[in-house]
Amino acid sequence: MNLPSESLKTQLALSKKMIQVKVGAWLERKVRTNSNQTTSFLWDGENVLSTPSMIAEMEETCRLLLKEQFLNNEEWDSVGTLVNVVHIAATPIGFEVLIKAKIYSVDDRRITFDVEASDDLEKIGSGKHERFIINIPKFKSKFDSKKSKMMLRSFGKTIKEA
Repeated sequence: MNLPSESLKTQLALSKKMIQVKVGAWLERKVRTNSNQTTSFLWDGENVLSTPSMIAEMEETCRLLLKEQFLNNEEWDSVGTLVNVVHIAATPIGFEVLIKAKIYSVDDRRITFDVEASDDLEKIGSGKHERFIINIPKFKSKFDSKKSKMMLRSFGKTIKEA
């Protein structure tokens, strides 16, 4: 019978702790929009907050909620796995946007959030976002392995084409 290593025991203990992520936990943060977050095709000059930038701020708010309230160990974090968001109103660059995230459901390490963004006048976006809690060293190991395989395949194709 193989007994789990100390590292694996620690990961299992942390995993059990992470299951205690609480539905209903929330975080709000204000973000001042800037010129790196604009659309570039409507008219000349800085204009409106882009949809990808709004979504990125929603994702980061959800990530921070998990990190600040539940994932205190630096070896654990989360990655986004699903976004279902509508962007319903434009916000000029230079103004603040309030981003709200609330945990809607927990399924082991898969966490679903309700997200919302508002400027000083109105709601500008809302929807659902899903994140998966990861062990960073394990994730990086899998990623590095995949990257190596892809580089070998790419290198092999290059040699065949030469």
